[in-house]
Amino acid sequence: MNATVSRGSCRGFETIVLENAHMRAVIIPELGGRVWELEDRVRERQWIWHREDVPLRASTMGDVYDDVWAGGWEELFPNDAPGKFEGRDLPDHGEWWTMKWSVVDTSSRSMASACLSATSTVVKATCTKEFRLANDTATLLVCYRIRSNEVQPFHFLFKQHLPILITSDCRLLLPGGRAQAVDPSFSTILKRGDEFDWPLVGKGDEGTDLRVIPDRSINAKDFLYVRDLPEPYCGVEDLKHGASIRMNFDYTKLPYVWLFLTYGGWRDLYTAVLEPCSNLPKDLSEAVRLGQSARLEPGQEFKTTVAATLAGVEETRI
Repeated sequence: MNATVSRGSCRGFETIVLENAHMRAVIIPELGGRVWELEDRVRERQWIWHREDVPLRASTMGDVYDDVWAGGWEELFPNDAPGKFEGRDLPDHGEWWTMKWSVVDTSSRSMASACLSATSTVVKATCTKEFRLANDTATLLVCYRIRSNEVQPFHFLFKQHLPILITSDCRLLLPGGRAQAVDPSFSTILKRGDEFDWPLVGKGDEGTDLRVIPDRSINAKDFLYVRDLPEPYCGVEDLKHGASIRMNFDYTKLPYVWLFLTYGGWRDLYTAVLEPCSNLPKDLSEAVRLGQSARLEPGQEFKTTVAATLAGVEETRI
């Protein structure tokens, strides 16, 4: 089966569907251009988490993200936490997730592709993302381009936000690195703010392997940064289905991975959010002070590509 691109609908919103024999991806341009479904057709596993108690609807700047978050694979730009920065009022979780994206082009010639475009207003920028799915592959490529239309340089954050549909048969996949709680007062597993080597926190019998995803009844939550990854990827494997999802990214543009983990402990939700990011920490002023923030000059472009690959468990361990 060659890769194809087609139009569809989901809960009243127009969708773009890229699919082949291995994978099916459903994109909703009007809702931030989010990927709503990412299905492994070989192992019959849909990977993207949807929130049951929040309807799928359009949002506007000023909405509280946590209250209206319905799920789907989104991106954050130009910030995460709201507040004033470099003379601007930055909205909660940035602007991209509230933007309506236009479908510029679709093609099924050498591969299935769909190009989306939008213009941000918090910082003036022309934004595009192109989804690509080749004929005989289980990898969805997403190519991003942000061109500054500002007359002055600005700092920003660019981050993936991929919530995974998890079970207690799942395990987190990271190659290693140094990890640290974003805010120990939020965490129920990471009680301290010290850095540690992923994935083991604590010592001896009291240590915790963060790769293991517990049942939601544990009522736990954590938010952590991981830096100094030996390889630029993160993901999840499902031992029951023998399936895995792995996100590969450009380490020069996205050198950090954030992990938001709620195992029933935050709003009674159960998901693991994979967040390769340009910045650390989420406070933009502090990231700038540390030299760990993305920056664009007038007319300059930020370009990066992220790849989401669906495979068997053993394939990800090679």
